[in-house]
Amino acid sequence: MSIGIIVEAKLKEETVEEAKQFFIDNLPDTRNFDGNQGITMNVDEDDPTLMFLVEKWESKEHYERYHHWRQENGSLDQIRGFLDGKPKRNFLEIVSE
Repeated sequence: MSIGIIVEAKLKEETVEEAKQFFIDNLPDTRNFDGNQGITMNVDEDDPTLMFLVEKWESKEHYERYHHWRQENGSLDQIRGFLDGKPKRNFLEIVSE
């Protein structure tokens, strides 16, 4: 059963454009990772420092393998450098599509 994930994070104001470019460059790898069914990087229209990653995965296990891969290749450390605080992750049951 597929799951949805929403990651909400506050970007440091001075890193917004760099973070956007990082995700533009790196999300193709996410989309090609086993079990990924889609991901978008979004920012709030009124507050561009408020970022949301909206993801769909085949299972939580697929997502966890992906997250481990991002940790191992150093990407998560790069992402943490853009953030102002800890991100919030919500794992969602997809009720209807």
